[in-house]
Amino acid sequence: MKLQSRRNLGATAGHRFGFFRRNHKLNAAMIIAIFTAVGCLIWCMSENRNEREHVVNEIPMASSKGLNALARANEPIADTQKGCCWAMAAVASVEALHYMKTNQSIMLSVQQLIDCDTKNNGCNAGHSEDALEYIKKNGLWSESSYPYMYQSNSLGCKGNKTVVARISGFETVSRTEEALEEAVAKQPVIIRLKWPPSMHNYKGGIVEYEDLPTTLPDGTELRWHAVIIVGYGTDSNGVKFWRLKNSWGETWGEGGYGRIRRHVHNGQGVLGICAYPAVYPVVW
Repeated sequence: MKLQSRRNLGATAGHRFGFFRRNHKLNAAMIIAIFTAVGCLIWCMSENRNEREHVVNEIPMASSKGLNALARANEPIADTQKGCCWAMAAVASVEALHYMKTNQSIMLSVQQLIDCDTKNNGCNAGHSEDALEYIKKNGLWSESSYPYMYQSNSLGCKGNKTVVARISGFETVSRTEEALEEAVAKQPVIIRLKWPPSMHNYKGGIVEYEDLPTTLPDGTELRWHAVIIVGYGTDSNGVKFWRLKNSWGETWGEGGYGRIRRHVHNGQGVLGICAYPAVYPVVW
């Protein structure tokens, strides 16, 4: 099995998907913070790029020491062809919610979903909304008590671990970009995107709309991939975009992030962003 460094992947809320990191230096004079019950919404202007962004729930970490303590240094991650993205996205969204509610980072078990969520298919694909339903009923264990194995456990689910995080349920977002903007202004949300082979080699920039076939030239079906939408903005040319966070580490895209064009009125949007409802966990 091909492995790559997980040093920069990030494993907690703010680290597994890097929710609370910035990819570029900010001019402090240009920052206006609007506080809400779940975090801090920031409108900002990049110091190095003339780009306006709505960055949701950006909660500053206490120190670089704290950042280092939360990262899984030198831990490998399975090849990006693995179909565990649904589990990683679901767990990361709960970690993010926990952080916003408590200001404390927590590392939760992805492997628990892979092995124990019988509605999904382990590392052979699944749906994040089913994962959130499982989490609502069963809670999540810590990563340390049930660590990630990069594949389904041949022995099945090994339970009787201590639950360290729970959710009350989850919300579903209407399949429009306007509704998605409203949801993302509250917290990061999980979305399924069409994922052509070109996205594996994405290096940066705003991904534009293209008409993607359901069957690729080699006869395989077009994949769907679960990611987290963490914000949206407008670049210096006036092009609106969504900012997404992948789970493949900082060597992918723009330091682990990607941008796709926003408000493309073709029905489903770029990469089918409106093809399926976005979801996010809630605690009442």
